[in-house]
Amino acid sequence: MRVCSLVLSLIVVATFGGTDIVLVAEALEATHHPAFHQSSSLEEALAWKSSTHCERVVKDGGRMAVPVPVPDTLRVGTWNIRWFPYGSPPDRPDHSIAPTDLVWLTCTLVWMQTDILLIQESLTTTKALAAWDRVLTALEQRTGNSWRWSVQSCGRPEGHHVGVLWNTSRVTLSAMQSLWPLNSKAKSAQNPCAGGLRPGHYARVQSTRQPGADFHVIGLHLKSGPTVSAVEARHAAINRIDTTIARFLEEDRDVMILGDLNTMGAGDHHSQRSELKYLRRMVAKEAPGFDDLSPKPRCSHYFRGRGDWLDHVLVAKDMAEMRTRSARVTGYCAVAGCRRIKGEYPPAYRRLSDHCPVIIEIDNRDLD
Repeated sequence: MRVCSLVLSLIVVATFGGTDIVLVAEALEATHHPAFHQSSSLEEALAWKSSTHCERVVKDGGRMAVPVPVPDTLRVGTWNIRWFPYGSPPDRPDHSIAPTDLVWLTCTLVWMQTDILLIQESLTTTKALAAWDRVLTALEQRTGNSWRWSVQSCGRPEGHHVGVLWNTSRVTLSAMQSLWPLNSKAKSAQNPCAGGLRPGHYARVQSTRQPGADFHVIGLHLKSGPTVSAVEARHAAINRIDTTIARFLEEDRDVMILGDLNTMGAGDHHSQRSELKYLRRMVAKEAPGFDDLSPKPRCSHYFRGRGDWLDHVLVAKDMAEMRTRSARVTGYCAVAGCRRIKGEYPPAYRRLSDHCPVIIEIDNRDLD
């Protein structure tokens, strides 16, 4: 397969010389069906360089990781896709930020091969729902699998929502509901999006493989803002985890909580470090006890050229199906290695999101 890929690459380079060679390259590409392979760091950088480069990587069989048949692996992730699909607030558009590039987004989803992806900042306007329909159709055409999208129903259509995208050929999601206590402003289930904030987005997960993994998954998007009041609102939501999920633990103690927890502190580096430490201490105490998985590299978002860690994966400490106790960050954050970005931001920042995907893998086996 490597030989075929090399020949194709050489021919593509030669296309700059004439039309006849272009036709040869297209014919080869049409008959070339490479086996999947784990992408090198160079291929990962290309996948996040542009839509065109991503397509080349995917067509050549490159993927973020190749599933291991025995034991099978499920891939779960979280990604804040900035103001999807507008890229910026519809009523206050930022013309330096492009709308979400749906073609590139779809390509990255194919490349990442996530089975479940918790998503933050999706809108529910007519345009947003139509955009998700386009993404689902493209995913089904490109993967041969069936995909679904579920998003919280509460809140203004023009506001941020938490949703989940999943491959129905790999997993079944059921019992979806909004967990209003995880919105620190909410007082009851009658108004889960109180204060313009988001509740938790819950689903029960069962692998389509039998016997396969089963667990609870919750998507979160906590209050943003580098202020003391915002930090307190985030702390209040975290302190409600154990009482919120107690009823689920009777069925299964395997729980994952993923999302943008906005651990940005109160406007200075010291308070940001303190909030990260507080989060780790608190979730360890919230029954059944969670690990805040350390991301590699250690950032998932950029602001003013600096990378920071806002997007988290909390996993029950005794969840035996976890393959590692760390999470992998991809996207332009990984390409930059969390180093400071000077000058113009990369295209993925402008056309996809200021956040980067965070991915974990679990054994697709029922070990409890």
